[in-house]
Amino acid sequence: MSNKLKYVMGLFFEERESTKSTKPFILIRYLMRILMGLILILAIINVNFNFIKYIILLFGIGSIIDGFESFLKKENKRQMLLDFGIAFIWFVLFLV
Repeated sequence: MSNKLKYVMGLFFEERESTKSTKPFILIRYLMRILMGLILILAIINVNFNFIKYIILLFGIGSIIDGFESFLKKENKRQMLLDFGIAFIWFVLFLV
């Protein structure tokens, strides 16, 4: 890749400084995605879209897990607060 292309890519994409997730957190995320998929299939089969609220709840729980992982890895505080803020938004959407 040429230097000019790297410079242009650097303008739009920022490198993350975070480390990889640990296996328990990866496992929890996979289990939550499987559960979200099953809830979505159940909502489509029953033509009852009230189940979508539970998917939104799982998105909020996933954001809390990301924030908790950032806290445990002692990453920057801004990322942790961002994850908890997004979780708050998901929970507000769940309650509406």
